[in-house]
Amino acid sequence: MLDPESPPRSPEIAAALGPVRETLRAALGPGAGPRHLLVGCSGGPDSIAALGLLTILRRSEALELTVGHVDHGLRAESGAEADQVADVARGLGLGCLRDRVELEPGPGLPARAREARRAALRRQQLECGATAIVLAHTATDQVETMLMHLTRGAGLEGLAAMREYEPPWLRPLLELTRAQTRALCGQLELPFVDDPTNTNTEALRIWLRARVLPHLREHNPRLELALTGLARQAGDAEEALSVWAEAEVEERAGPRGWGLTGFDALPRAIRTRALRRMCELCGVDLTQLRWRVVEAMDASAVAVARARGRGAGSPSPAPRSWDLHPRCRIEINKNGVCAVQAARKRESSNH
Repeated sequence: MLDPESPPRSPEIAAALGPVRETLRAALGPGAGPRHLLVGCSGGPDSIAALGLLTILRRSEALELTVGHVDHGLRAESGAEADQVADVARGLGLGCLRDRVELEPGPGLPARAREARRAALRRQQLECGATAIVLAHTATDQVETMLMHLTRGAGLEGLAAMREYEPPWLRPLLELTRAQTRALCGQLELPFVDDPTNTNTEALRIWLRARVLPHLREHNPRLELALTGLARQAGDAEEALSVWAEAEVEERAGPRGWGLTGFDALPRAIRTRALRRMCELCGVDLTQLRWRVVEAMDASAVAVARARGRGAGSPSPAPRSWDLHPRCRIEINKNGVCAVQAARKRESSNH
């Protein structure tokens, strides 16, 4: 078992501590006082490695650590695994909060389990007063997430995958591979468990892990390094574009909607983000907003903006509207973009 007062030293451990330390400081700031972290720990190699590395950094980074474990009760051995996590926490001198959630079998079980786990971790965070919740996603998880998003036609936001800090979720292992975390557990003398469900290739993530990533690594052994760098660039680009688009939405806002003067001069990426944000402010669920609808809205908005640019005598395009919310329609007319009350039993123009 890792001795927090006299941790082992090796080039591999030192190489892992560097990016973890940098992530902590970038997310939470240097801070003179203790920063309390709830470390979500399933007992697998990734979360055990995260727990070990954070324990080593506890003194130098002024960290207060609490271990959080959520037992889904989906496997017979889950209770024993929860006990093992508690034993590891005790051996490291850390408190451990445990929760058990009940899940009904059926469709969407992985997603429901994830939501239940995160809700339990949020409750634990409130109980212990932690500043952030540590999730042990690795660079390998990041690559898998990127590929999953790409198969669904995701844009820049999907390509960015997971960010290092999305309060309260903190991911300090995004620069370490899954192979590294397994090796670190051995070097840190910390026991871990393997979840047998991680071999079920019927799940897209597991299929990518087992069938696709090995082939990609044949072409680039440093696959995770390359693609996590791409994810970071995509995230930075998405953030910059979103900030610009948000500024356009705020500047164009009026008592009855948003004006479109000069809208056609904006880059397409800004226009479409601005239109999506306007829809969101009108109550539209963006997960249900199809891209071809956004393209149609963009074409209509550009036509209106160009007509306004030609002067008062130019004919304005006919208004267009889309039923995107149960109680309202999004309309683009000569005055701009606005929400109007939905007409009952009227076929929308986005079908």
